[in-house]
Amino acid sequence: MAMVRAKKNIVSYVRELKPRKDTSRIEVRIVRSWRNYNKESGNTIEMVVVDKEGTRIHASVGEQLIKKFDDKLREGDAIVLQLFKVYDATGEYRTTPHPYKIGFFHTTFVGIADDFPTAVPEKYFADFSDILGGNLDHSCLVDVVGQIVNFGSLENKIIKGKDNMRLLVELRDPNNVKMMCTLWGCYAKQVYDYSRSNMSTMIICVIRFRSVKEWKGAYSISSGYNSTHILLNPTLDFIEEFKASLPDDSLALTNNDSSQWSVGIATSIRARFFVLNERLTIGEIIDSSVVGTFVTLGTIETIDTERGWQYLSCKYHNKKVMPTTNVDADDRPLFFCNTCDKEHIDVISRFKLIANVKNDSGEANFLLFDANAQAIVRHSAAELYDENEDEDFLPEAVSDLFGKRVLFEISVDADNIKGKSS
Repeated sequence: MAMVRAKKNIVSYVRELKPRKDTSRIEVRIVRSWRNYNKESGNTIEMVVVDKEGTRIHASVGEQLIKKFDDKLREGDAIVLQLFKVYDATGEYRTTPHPYKIGFFHTTFVGIADDFPTAVPEKYFADFSDILGGNLDHSCLVDVVGQIVNFGSLENKIIKGKDNMRLLVELRDPNNVKMMCTLWGCYAKQVYDYSRSNMSTMIICVIRFRSVKEWKGAYSISSGYNSTHILLNPTLDFIEEFKASLPDDSLALTNNDSSQWSVGIATSIRARFFVLNERLTIGEIIDSSVVGTFVTLGTIETIDTERGWQYLSCKYHNKKVMPTTNVDADDRPLFFCNTCDKEHIDVISRFKLIANVKNDSGEANFLLFDANAQAIVRHSAAELYDENEDEDFLPEAVSDLFGKRVLFEISVDADNIKGKSS
């Protein structure tokens, strides 16, 4: 009878794994690990592992094997895996583009990989332009790295009957391309709390395993339920190089009310101004009886100073605060916030510009809240506000808008039509 010889334990790369090979030996690092539950498979341990070449593959541990392997599979550890199943990776929102995934047997060997490198090549960062252009395979999650330039308020949303926190964040890349990111649950709170505490610093955000979302032809990214991993100002090898490649414009981090954002459309300036919304003259917008969003080109003639160019808002809720006659222990004026239902000193100036805009067809007053005003003023209201200045005084950065031609995105609602107001 022929003797079957045991094969030498040769370490394979992840790219070499095939379903016919169930004796492969690989050395990998666990880059993400989480518990999952569904009706079909019950409780499982889900992981993404990466080898020395930077190639990732998904791995799963079934419910009946969790006790055997749970203490051997810690996120961040470098391990040796041998004797495992390799099978087809299917379905939506796959964590890697690898055609296969790993399943554990009762006999799977897990050991320590002593010589695994601390850093491996980064292969999975998606280009912002590719995401916004719809050029990626939406069945696979992606990694992104960007500078946080704007974040909204922490909102509570009811999803499938349950409360869930949501945060909208705007990221930019070295080409100054900006992209919307929607964060949910603990990810929303993580980024909100860090951003609030680091308003004066540049925040670089690395987000791994994000899904690409499409809405009305525009694209954005969104966090997953468990797989997403967020790093804020991490000490990774490529971060300093990334910082150096960003535009040298000292762009300030802003915190704007999310109610002024549009999750899908805000992801692509080109889509909003040249694809999705109808182009009308100011006269046509005034005469229209249609509720909707339009684009128009006009020249800013003046800014209304009688109703002010800014307002003081609560830092935590972005809502207007009311002055009081009270002061704190350091003789600083206190303001009352209806949402907080208390007096405090944590207020910030935000834009509320009423611009008189004209073109050959007519003129109208356009109301520009903080996010839109910042886009053309190129400064935050907080940078320009001086409580000792006359309220009728316009900062130079605002008055410099006079005579400039600007492409506006205008929202017309039923009240505008009913009263023919601007």
